[in-house]
Amino acid sequence: MRLNIISCEAFCREFRYFAAQSEHLIDIDFQPFGLHDTPDRLKINTQMQIDATPEGRYDYILIGYGLCSRGTAGLTTDHTPLVIPRAHDCITLFLGSKERYTKRFKESPGTYYYSSGWIERKDGSTEQGNMRMINEEAKKKRFDSYVEKYGLDNAQYLIEMESQWATNYNSAALIDLGIGKKEIYRNFTQQVAKSCGWDYEEIKGDTSLIQRFLDGNWTDQEFLIVPPGFQIVQTYNDQIIGIESAGGSPT
Repeated sequence: MRLNIISCEAFCREFRYFAAQSEHLIDIDFQPFGLHDTPDRLKINTQMQIDATPEGRYDYILIGYGLCSRGTAGLTTDHTPLVIPRAHDCITLFLGSKERYTKRFKESPGTYYYSSGWIERKDGSTEQGNMRMINEEAKKKRFDSYVEKYGLDNAQYLIEMESQWATNYNSAALIDLGIGKKEIYRNFTQQVAKSCGWDYEEIKGDTSLIQRFLDGNWTDQEFLIVPPGFQIVQTYNDQIIGIESAGGSPT
């Protein structure tokens, strides 16, 4: 098969690793990590990538996202079937199954998860073997933008509200997938835990779901296939996502 993957860059290392081993011909278009923060923009950008895919060139278009705050709900295709993991977000793919995801989140609801992509593509960058935090620089840019749009008082309020996310967590967990420089990722995550006053833990990741995704081993329990003329919808059950006709009629 020939596959085209439209994916969050959180999966950069893992998708490239397994694409290199797959028997299929695979092209990958990585989208900016920051789209997570704006689900509507994530949907718009991903739909544009789907629409730009030439008809007949690929057997399937793989969507390298989960539901992601409903950022993939509504995605549709005119000609090439879509395949997307049944997952709330990328953590499911790093843990290996939606069942393990559910178990972890029930047992440790206050855990913030880190992987190579979450570290390199969102919170920091690797330069000459060292991690460099860029949160403060990004925060200042957002603050200046808010001041310009909403005024000083409103900007301060918005930044304070954004900063409160950390109060919902008490632990930073590094998901070790055995790809990349583990010691760098460990040091970074430990630094985050220390600065936030959180506990630190390491979790053994499971890349089997990612491998099945790229190898084309798609069971209905783990993946949703979206035929042309249908769209992705949230199901509000353990299947997470389903399909309905692009005109709005459920199947």
